[in-house]
Amino acid sequence: MRQQPKARAVSPSGLIFLCLSPPSTGLFSNSDAAFSYSLENDLRTLIFTTNSYNRFTRPEAQVAVTAELNLLTLTSLNWSDARLNWSGNPTYSTDIPAFYTTQDYVWVPSLSVTNSVSDLAVISDNTVVIRVAKDGTLQWTPGGVYETQCTTDVTYYPFDTQTCSITLATWGYTSIEINLRGSKVDTTYYEASGEWEFSTYSISSSTRAFGSNSLPQISFQLNFQRRPYFQVMNTIIPMILLASLSVFVFQLPPDSGEKMGYSLTTLLAFAVYLTLVSANIPTTSINTSCLSVYLIIMLAMGVTSVLLTIYILKCHHSPEDKPIPHYLKVFCELVGKISCICCKKKNVVDGQDIEEKVKAPVENNEPELTWQDVTKILDNFFFKLYAIILLLLTLSVLLALIIDYNIS
Repeated sequence: MRQQPKARAVSPSGLIFLCLSPPSTGLFSNSDAAFSYSLENDLRTLIFTTNSYNRFTRPEAQVAVTAELNLLTLTSLNWSDARLNWSGNPTYSTDIPAFYTTQDYVWVPSLSVTNSVSDLAVISDNTVVIRVAKDGTLQWTPGGVYETQCTTDVTYYPFDTQTCSITLATWGYTSIEINLRGSKVDTTYYEASGEWEFSTYSISSSTRAFGSNSLPQISFQLNFQRRPYFQVMNTIIPMILLASLSVFVFQLPPDSGEKMGYSLTTLLAFAVYLTLVSANIPTTSINTSCLSVYLIIMLAMGVTSVLLTIYILKCHHSPEDKPIPHYLKVFCELVGKISCICCKKKNVVDGQDIEEKVKAPVENNEPELTWQDVTKILDNFFFKLYAIILLLLTLSVLLALIIDYNIS
C-alpha cells in the first residue's frame, strides 16, 4: 500500500494531522457488482469524449463542498458533479457503481489552508485518485503536510488551555460560486498525548474580502488542555519548597556563622532554578505567566532576605556601648506590640540559663533594649512576615491556576 504524506497543523503538543472527510452514504453502494472493463471504458468515453466534459468548468452555479476534520488522518473533500451522474443510465448504473480518475480529468474545488506557515498553496495531488460515484458524488483525499500558527496564552501555565485553528478557504472562487461547509471533527483515529488532552472543538463559517468579492472559508477550532501533573511534580512543588528556604534564614542564630552563607546559597539556587523553569515556559510577550510572576517575587524576596541578613548581623555585632538609633527603638517597640513580644534578658547563674523579665527602674517601666534584643526581634519579625507573604502568595497563585483549569 502506497504511503502518502499526512496533513497536520501546529498545536500545543507539536503537530496534529488534518483531515477533511465527507459523509460516506451512498458512495459504496452496489460494491458487489461485477466489474466489466468494456462497460467502464465505454462509460468514460461517453462522459469525457462524447459529452465533451471540461474539467475547467464547475458543474453548477454554486457547488456545495463539504469538509470534515478527522484528526490523524488525511484531507478529504466531497462534492457533486451532475455531469458525472450515470445513475439514470441502466446500461452502466447496474454494473458500474463508481470509477476512479485524477484531478487532471475532472473539476476539483480550489482550496487552501490560509493560516499555513510553511506552504501557502492550493491543495493539489495528481497522484491521488478521485472516486466518482454513479450519482455524481466525488470523494478526494489529497495528501499534504500543513503547519498552522497558534496564538499561545500562557497566563495560567501549566494549567492552561490552548486553542488552535485550521482555516480552509477557496482560492479564487467566491462565495457565490462555492458554498464551503464544515461537517464535524472526528476523533476516531486520535491518539491521546502525554502532554495535551483534546477537549472540545468548534466549526465556524465566514467570508473574507478579496477586492470587491468575498471568499468563503471555514475554521476548525481545536481546544487542547495541558496535562499539568508533570509540571506540578517537577516544577511547582520543588519551587515552593525552594522558596520556603529563604524564610528559615531568620531562624538561624547569628553566632552560628552560617546565616550569611545560607541566605546566599538559597538565593543562587533559586536563581538557577528560575533559569531552568523559564526555559520550559513558552516564550511570548503577549501574556505573562502567573508562575513567572511568582518566581520573580520569590527571587526578590530572596535578594531582600540577603540584605536583611546583612543588616541583622551588623546589629548583632555592634558594640554594647553604641547607642541604638531612635528609629530602631520605635520599630522594635511597634513590633513588640504587634507580635506580643516581651523583651527578656538571660542571666547565667551557676552555669544554668535562667530567663526572667528585665526589671525597669522605678522612674521608667520600659526594659532596657540591647543589640542582642534588637537582633532577636528583627529575626522573629521577618520570619513571621516572610512566612505569611509566602503562604498567601502561594495559595493565591495555586487557587488562580486550579480555578481556571476547572472552569476551562
